[in-house]
Amino acid sequence: MVFFTSNDDCIDVYTNNVPVTFGSSGRLLDRRFVIGVLKFCSNERCLELGRRYHALIIKSGVSVDQFVGTSLVDMYAKCGDMGSAIRLVTQMPCLDVAICNCLISGYAKNRLFDEAFSFFMDFDGMGVRPNHYTYTTMLAVCGSLSAIDEGKQLHAQIVKMQYLSETAVGNALLTMYSKCGMMEYAESLFNSLVKRNVVSWSAIINGFKHHRDFEKALRLVCLMREDGIDPNEYTFSIALSSCASMKNLDIGRMFHAQVLKKGMALGDFVGTTIVDMYSGLGEAGDAEKQLREMGKSASSASWNAHIAGFVHNEKAEEAIESFVDMVKTDKACDEFTYSIILKACSSLPSLATCEQIHSRMIKSKFESNMHVGSSLIEAYNKCGSVEDAERVFSQKSSADVVSWNSMIKAYSQNGHPTKALALFQKMVEEGIRPTNSTFLAVLSACSHSGLVQEGQKLFESMAREYNIPPEETHYSCMVDLLGRAGQLENALDFIKNLPMKPTAPIWRPLLAACRCHNNLQMAEFVAKQILELDPNDATVYVTLSNMYIEVGQCTDAEKQRKLMTVKDVAKEPGCSWIEMNNKIYRFFSHDKSCPKMPRVYQKLKQVMQQIENKGYTLNAKEDNVALYHSEKLAVCFGLISLPAGKRIRVFKNLRVCPDCHSFMNYLSTIVDKEIVLRDNYRFHHFKQGCCSCGDFW
Repeated sequence: MVFFTSNDDCIDVYTNNVPVTFGSSGRLLDRRFVIGVLKFCSNERCLELGRRYHALIIKSGVSVDQFVGTSLVDMYAKCGDMGSAIRLVTQMPCLDVAICNCLISGYAKNRLFDEAFSFFMDFDGMGVRPNHYTYTTMLAVCGSLSAIDEGKQLHAQIVKMQYLSETAVGNALLTMYSKCGMMEYAESLFNSLVKRNVVSWSAIINGFKHHRDFEKALRLVCLMREDGIDPNEYTFSIALSSCASMKNLDIGRMFHAQVLKKGMALGDFVGTTIVDMYSGLGEAGDAEKQLREMGKSASSASWNAHIAGFVHNEKAEEAIESFVDMVKTDKACDEFTYSIILKACSSLPSLATCEQIHSRMIKSKFESNMHVGSSLIEAYNKCGSVEDAERVFSQKSSADVVSWNSMIKAYSQNGHPTKALALFQKMVEEGIRPTNSTFLAVLSACSHSGLVQEGQKLFESMAREYNIPPEETHYSCMVDLLGRAGQLENALDFIKNLPMKPTAPIWRPLLAACRCHNNLQMAEFVAKQILELDPNDATVYVTLSNMYIEVGQCTDAEKQRKLMTVKDVAKEPGCSWIEMNNKIYRFFSHDKSCPKMPRVYQKLKQVMQQIENKGYTLNAKEDNVALYHSEKLAVCFGLISLPAGKRIRVFKNLRVCPDCHSFMNYLSTIVDKEIVLRDNYRFHHFKQGCCSCGDFW
């Protein structure tokens, strides 16, 4: 057997070793050899070699009969050159079903589904009778398009032409009905099949799994053995994936044991599914063990599954460690690898890691990839580097709607509402149709900058101009827009007139606005609405308690705290973190875990004295707690650890409180660093006593 490292190698071998026969007509290519070479070109996708042999065929005068013609059409179709395949078919003096099937199959493989239907409809006019292979291909086309009506018509023709007894046709029908969501039809057909093989069983099992009936899918895996059919690698892969989806580790381990017994566990296909299952279920140790046992057979897909599992389970640091291990094994990173690891960088977030991955992407020539580029913009945004996000966006030769949305969102979250709205306008002018996410980003920009009228116009244009129905997130953003601007009554009226029942996420921004604008009466009403929908929302109790304290109603405040205890509702502890030398340092209120904490508290005391001289005052009612909030500790850690002029980036899991926001504003007047603080709402860039949010957050 000959192995080739590239298409050029196989071209050289075949063009330098052309066998010939001699006859009265002169030197001719051997017809059987030509068909063999064209078949090789089809299987290996060697388009250039196929074209050379096509030219040799014409030059040598080999008769392009049905067999040679079919081989040529098949070669061009499988190599993706549908134009040449179509020209050959139109030039053929006589068409048979084999040539027509090659062209239809080519249309299907190249996702030219409408063309496949159109050509199939011409069969009668061409005098070609479809066979079972024709119907198998056309049913696959119907499944890809979810064209159930056309699929049913094909089913009727199949019955009429007595092709249903063909196992391949029955399996194709099963798959078509499953993909179209017609599981009752699929199950009825499955039960009526005279011959059922492993493909039949796998098709119906995958159908139930695809439509999230995981228990039925797993029951069928067990039942197929009673039918005398053993599951194959594909069947086991469906079963393992179903276990992951239904969060059933015990059954997953059972199928893993069966796969081990059959010797399938170390193959890339099933092995990757095992890694994916354990990773998705949070069993990192089992996933890692499976990867080790697979050894060199573990592909990029196997590693991607492991990394994705960490990201899915919110273990970003472990995901990055797994990515580093993958790189050490010399496995090629693909589009999915970069997209998922950039998501890990976003959730940490880690600017240093993001920059390192960006550098690797440039070397691997993935920076221009549309999907990876969008992920990179989003990652830089989440890391608080809008400049880097802007640079990546401006360097893209063509940007999809996801990239536009990511850049608009970056401007919105980093205090550049004018740029966000200008980019939205440019996007529309360039013919990029906005999506739900686009409007969420621009509405957020309006909300965080007090552009009420502009936001209202954009909201109204969603349905009127773009036929995009608003969703819960858009309604919530509109409430936020009105509430932040102090239009509390308008916000309440907006909620009352919604075409849907208001949810807790829609009410929450109004409660925050009530706190901001000191409307205790409305806050009590809104709090009641939220607690009816989500009784365990700790933020409601804390917000009311703080508002009661501010107006001197300490008894009512204590009542809210006691209710939290009685109902076992706990507020999420505030946590802030800062990245330094590729390491994440986390801080909690009154934290003393870090070895540098004595110096941190000393620095905090020092800067407090300095900013108090400039007019900063700590709220007396909160001084015991607010003085040592986690973001203050993280920033002071940055002050004693980072070189002069180096920007401090701190991230927090909760919304920054008014006192800490004021603290950062004053602090930025006495230090030579820009302070960037990202809370769970937006970014705050503090410079020379001003915040990018305009104190409007």
